[in-house]
Amino acid sequence: MEAIKHEGTVVFQKGSTVGVKITRHSACSQCVAQNNCGLMNSQDKIVEVETNANQQFATGEEVIIMLEATSGFLAVFLGYILPLILMLATMIIVYLAGAGEIKSGISAIIILIPYYFWLFLNKKKIAAKFRFTISQKE
Repeated sequence: MEAIKHEGTVVFQKGSTVGVKITRHSACSQCVAQNNCGLMNSQDKIVEVETNANQQFATGEEVIIMLEATSGFLAVFLGYILPLILMLATMIIVYLAGAGEIKSGISAIIILIPYYFWLFLNKKKIAAKFRFTISQKE
């Protein structure tokens, strides 16, 4: 499977971290991940990319950042699919336990609080799985 690619402009480099400003282009309409991409909803976004120690980028340089498609699918799973599964399972279990529709619906929404708190507590571990790579624009 192909990597998800975006063109951007280097805005800073501090040590091995490069800040790349990505601007939404019309090419996003052709991307297979357009509906699940956080870049689609904003005009500009700055992404920090870890680089090798020997890679140097100048401010204002045009670059390409890439993310493995499997990482994109993991993001969709953690952000959309798993919460939906949790909500549906909670709603069904609470309803079958004898609570009414309103209580089961409220329970389904409340289950998201510990889920997103868990995501917050594990954000560094999860972020480590999303590795952007950077290369100079040809």
